[in-house]
Amino acid sequence: MSAVRRFLRLFLLLGLLVVAAGLYLYYRLEHLTPPPGLLPEVTILFPPGTPTSAIFQRLAREGVLPDARLAEIYYRLHRSATPLQAGEYRFTRPMPIDEVINRIGRGDVVRHVVVVPEGLTAAETFELFWKRGIGGPEAFPALSDTELLPGLTQGVSDLEGFLFPETYVVTRSTSARQIVDRMLAEFRKNFTPEMRRSAQELGFTPRQAVTLASIVEKESALKHEGPLIAGVYLNRLRRGMRLQADPTVAYAMKRDGKWEGTIYRSDYGYESPYNTYLSSGLPPGPICNPGQGALRAAVSPARTDYLYFVADNKGGHTFSRTFEEHQSAIAAARRNRAEGEPTPPLPEELPSAPEGPPGN
Repeated sequence: MSAVRRFLRLFLLLGLLVVAAGLYLYYRLEHLTPPPGLLPEVTILFPPGTPTSAIFQRLAREGVLPDARLAEIYYRLHRSATPLQAGEYRFTRPMPIDEVINRIGRGDVVRHVVVVPEGLTAAETFELFWKRGIGGPEAFPALSDTELLPGLTQGVSDLEGFLFPETYVVTRSTSARQIVDRMLAEFRKNFTPEMRRSAQELGFTPRQAVTLASIVEKESALKHEGPLIAGVYLNRLRRGMRLQADPTVAYAMKRDGKWEGTIYRSDYGYESPYNTYLSSGLPPGPICNPGQGALRAAVSPARTDYLYFVADNKGGHTFSRTFEEHQSAIAAARRNRAEGEPTPPLPEELPSAPEGPPGN
């Protein structure tokens, strides 16, 4: 009887070997060679904890592999030493099973390039990521721990202004905390010790320098004007004049969910410590995340006696030393404005700003 059992065991083993070899040949020779030419691609997300069987079922359902059951058997017999990693992957259809397993085993996930422009608020910056499925709308706002940037954010309740505009390469599994850490690291790299010393020489803390830079960022469509605009604001601060910067009004309303995309006459009286038409000095904190050009302009402003500027019709500004010159520049700007859609009133029409604001 023992001899019969040994024979049956040997027969069963040989049968399993034959089946395994057949499966191997089946996949290697019959179904795993993609057709020539450009193949359509598919992107598949495997969340953490996805069972092996579910991975192959999804691959088969998407046309990457021909049969989920046979693919799983092949994997368990021949490739089980290669752990399959969660993540977002891009495949051609169809694709050799070994290439599929190698890609998932390496964690060769899809990289997303997210370009963060200069001048966005923290909320607008975070939205760029979570709308791509990275992080999540709830994860980013919770990261307001200013201890992430020691020595630079005393007295600040959030990280507005310190999320450096740059191009970031991330994956669907990159966490909100990892993204913020990288943005803060870029800020530290670009706001150099030399720039911090320059800020100190102007009498600014790092936070104040970044706050001024954020206003310069929003005002200077032409980057070469940044130092001039910073010089105007510095002159106004030293003379005790209000900055009267339109972007601070827009930011104040954004913070309170009241922003509709346009500043109207009544908005200049909007009650907020960020509104520099009502409040003297710099606002409580940055109003956007400035780039290096604006940061450098804020700590290295142009030496000038300009006190005013108004937008021209070429994307830049006309700068003036006196209120009379400024009024002439405003009149010229009005004459050059294109007819058509009505534009919001210029701030200098407001009775609350008799000395004439710098902004347009």
